[in-house]
Amino acid sequence: MRQVGALLEKIEEWLLAAIMLGMVALYASSIVIREVVPALSRNVAWVDEATRYLMVWLVFLALGIALQRGRQIAMTSFIESLPETVRVFIGRVIDLVGLVFSLYIAWVGTTMVSMVASSGQHSPTLGISAAWLYLSLPVGFLLLALRYGLSLVGAFDRRIATENSELPQ
Repeated sequence: MRQVGALLEKIEEWLLAAIMLGMVALYASSIVIREVVPALSRNVAWVDEATRYLMVWLVFLALGIALQRGRQIAMTSFIESLPETVRVFIGRVIDLVGLVFSLYIAWVGTTMVSMVASSGQHSPTLGISAAWLYLSLPVGFLLLALRYGLSLVGAFDRRIATENSELPQ
């Protein structure tokens, strides 16, 4: 299980980095074209929409990896004052609730994707189905559900990841 989580994390890291670099390259080249050759600026009108789509995908794909690394919002002051057995129990309950909630949101997202896909809605400048944008929701929450499930069965301890993470100075 740990190896699956580590492999998934590595794939997500590369994918997130590629999306981020792609967004920067697209937007920077768009700015250069608009400034250097304004006559071609109509040819890069799609870049703004493409980077918005990529940003949405970036956010949702990062949900699972953020949880695994302990980068989610956590209020730990009260829980840290409790005995270890109670903290572990509360952690398992949080993992279970997070798993169920993530699966529910993934299901709702899948319903939304199906509805948007069947409506024939397309993006204005890219001309692709708007369902591609909405697909980021169920994919991201399925990855988050997987992480909650892995934490629930003890494949990793997200509390230790939170305790070991350094806060920005």
